[in-house]
Amino acid sequence: MSEHGQDVHLHVPLYVDADFDIDDDGVCSIVCLIYATDDEEPEEVFVDFEGVVESFLDFHSQSIDYQTIYSLAHEFNRMSERLREKACLIEDSQSAVNMLFDISDD
Repeated sequence: MSEHGQDVHLHVPLYVDADFDIDDDGVCSIVCLIYATDDEEPEEVFVDFEGVVESFLDFHSQSIDYQTIYSLAHEFNRMSERLREKACLIEDSQSAVNMLFDISDD
């Protein structure tokens, strides 16, 4: 088990949704929202993203599994490009609207 885990008390059956969160200090976390069928509010579990990556690297480095590390690096690169493309599209769209209606970007 990873040292970056967190204890959670759950009720079964469950629905789990995952997301990312970046706090005010720029720390990225994987957020799991865990819904029990009778509960309206989810249980939120925050796991440090960097810690997950470090744990992954430690595990796969010990087993000399460089191919899996390369595969994950490729997936992160592919996803980072998608994120940048979407952010650029939103930024350009916002700038176009601001220019059209003569709104300041401040």
